[in-house]
Amino acid sequence: MALAGRKLKVNVSTDGTSFSEVLQLNEATMTNEGDNQDVSTFGSDFIQRLQGLKDSSYSLNGFYDPSNTAGQVAIRDAWLNNTPLYVQFLPDGESGFEQEVKVSSYEVTASAEGTVEVAIEVEGSGAISAV
Repeated sequence: MALAGRKLKVNVSTDGTSFSEVLQLNEATMTNEGDNQDVSTFGSDFIQRLQGLKDSSYSLNGFYDPSNTAGQVAIRDAWLNNTPLYVQFLPDGESGFEQEVKVSSYEVTASAEGTVEVAIEVEGSGAISAV
């Protein structure tokens, strides 16, 4: 079953319990990776792998909204103050994934012929869970 991208929601929290939506986003990506290790030995005909550490990262893009204090501003403040931040990535708007994250990039850009935009990168810190 295909999902409409417009239903996706990204929520953030500074305490891991009370989440608020990050407003004005128009593009969001969640990337999950596993650090696969080659464990092949002499005599192997094919590579054998063992998955090591897992990693998750999130890219959030949209229109800059300084009035979104519990969303965009909370992300900026977590970056400025190196404080805890939790993200919920909900592809259908209701269920998805939750993880503690660290903000690695908070970028605001503008052009004379365009709008003021925000680009945010956060990286997982610890296990990811389904919500």
